[in-house]
Amino acid sequence: MDFLKELAEARMTRSTSRTERLTYRDCCERAYLVLLILELLRKYPRFSPVARQYAKDTVKYTGFDYFRMSSTDLYNFLYFIVGDDEALSKLRDPIDAKKVREKTHLPTMAVNRYLTKISHGSTPENVASLFIKLESVLYINNASYKSIRRTVINLERTSDGDIKKAVTKLLYAARAKLRSADIIDPLERLANVRGLESPAVPDRETVITKPDMVVKDSDLMYLQRLVGAKNLYLAVKYIELSSQGKTIPSHLVQAFNPALEVLVDIIKGGPAYLQTLKRLQRSAKKAQRRR
Repeated sequence: MDFLKELAEARMTRSTSRTERLTYRDCCERAYLVLLILELLRKYPRFSPVARQYAKDTVKYTGFDYFRMSSTDLYNFLYFIVGDDEALSKLRDPIDAKKVREKTHLPTMAVNRYLTKISHGSTPENVASLFIKLESVLYINNASYKSIRRTVINLERTSDGDIKKAVTKLLYAARAKLRSADIIDPLERLANVRGLESPAVPDRETVITKPDMVVKDSDLMYLQRLVGAKNLYLAVKYIELSSQGKTIPSHLVQAFNPALEVLVDIIKGGPAYLQTLKRLQRSAKKAQRRR
């Protein structure tokens, strides 16, 4: 198969100019999605050689201790996840990335065993337990991704309709989060060959980066001025849940209403006020990078 040759080197993480757009949590989410795709590919005989070669290319180096553009995107995502200060310096917000890294304990040996098994053409053990563990340590809160995982893990016992739904959702996720990655082409080909993409499944993916530290301690005083002291804690929870794509309870919405009122007033003021707001946002982002 010609497309085995396309897996020779990372595409999404081949240069630091690309990795500087990613946060630490972006790397966590994308590593999880690549592993999901790999688990799906290995279960189809025509595509299992692709999974085997990809896993082999990922584990051929000892540990994930150097940035290697000649390795796979998964290798480099894992390098950032378990990385030292030098690794984190290549990401979008190194200081925040370091704080999240300190709380993240990837089961590296278990991931290595899983990939090594695939690279040998063997069936990995305890796959469901590994993926559930990864969801916990990699901050995977997306209910859709967990639903895809349940289908992929139990593929042999799942109906054709549910498989098509899960693969379509995985395609949407890959196109949004892994558009230039080295694993997306085999997934697209699998979906095409097996007829696994369904236009009836809505695409709810958003191409957004996930901030490592949603609201920093130093920013709380400014948020308090916007929503009031009594709403501060609930407003922080609102922002955190929103950034994770979770449902927001009504009492949190009410706490954040003062901030929303400011935005609504600016929108009602017309295009000139909206442009001013956008200019302020750009200036604020530049100020963040200078901190």
